[in-house]
Amino acid sequence: MSIWYRLTPTDTLFFRGAEPMEAGQLSGTALFPPPVSVIAGALRSEALRQKNISFADYNRCVCPPEVVALLGKSGEPAPFAVTAILLEKAGAFYLPCPAHWFTEKDKAANGANKKILRGKPPEENAAISLNLHSSAGLALPMVLTETEPVPLNGHWLRLRQDCLNADEIAADDLPPSSHFYDTEPRTGIALDDKRRVKDGKLYSAAHIRLCPDVALVIAIDLDLGLRSDGMLPLGGERRLCGYKQIADPVPPTSPNQAALYLALTPVELTAEILPHVFATGKPAMLAGWDLHTGFHKPSASWLPAGAVFTKNINKFCLPLPR
Repeated sequence: MSIWYRLTPTDTLFFRGAEPMEAGQLSGTALFPPPVSVIAGALRSEALRQKNISFADYNRCVCPPEVVALLGKSGEPAPFAVTAILLEKAGAFYLPCPAHWFTEKDKAANGANKKILRGKPPEENAAISLNLHSSAGLALPMVLTETEPVPLNGHWLRLRQDCLNADEIAADDLPPSSHFYDTEPRTGIALDDKRRVKDGKLYSAAHIRLCPDVALVIAIDLDLGLRSDGMLPLGGERRLCGYKQIADPVPPTSPNQAALYLALTPVELTAEILPHVFATGKPAMLAGWDLHTGFHKPSASWLPAGAVFTKNINKFCLPLPR
């Protein structure tokens, strides 16, 4: 069972990967959905605030043992998992489109229903005849179509009963990311250790601005004892979001018939996960700042939400038909 929250930002949101921010240079694209570590850290901090425990005390483990059991020790991974990151627009919920979904190019730009083409591993003889070479072996997702296939990775799929089993999807049920948010360039200043402006040190960053009728929806697998609604600082510059607990929006699925599994959050790419990757978008390099040590976290590669696996790698993936 997951605990669900609707997050409504009061301004833009700022998430970034491990790329350096050089003075005078334009930043890369904005990172969205946000890393699960950012969400988990924001929830831990808010739980501490609501329990009237200072971060300094938590950092020194000077807090009740039941709090440590619930939130974990400072500097260690949270004992709870972020199980889903969805979007809500005008009362409808949207999940990341599976990375092995494609559609036909000549139908991708009009308002007709989109025919869903699912990537499948080629037969061994076909793979050999195509002279395929890959570090992932020959089980690469491929689609057969008369026209050029268009990947749907990066789109958001309206959440309906059996929407992941459909052969055709209405165009309105597969809007692109621009339907939900815009990317805004922001210019900032660099500060020294005394928080004075450094001469000539301007930098730019890409922020995410959700459309007026769009909210971020998250789920965790443990009740942290948060109030049912309140305010939550999230991401870089601690941008405020209003939050409210909501009912589970995901309809029941049939895991016994699954051949593939869809991740609803970014997933860290580890040696244990790698053999089970079936299809994914481009990995992102993430690091972040460790408040416990006052230093950068080690960099790690993360697969984007919508990655598809041959195994339910974290027990929270949605089952898919092959």
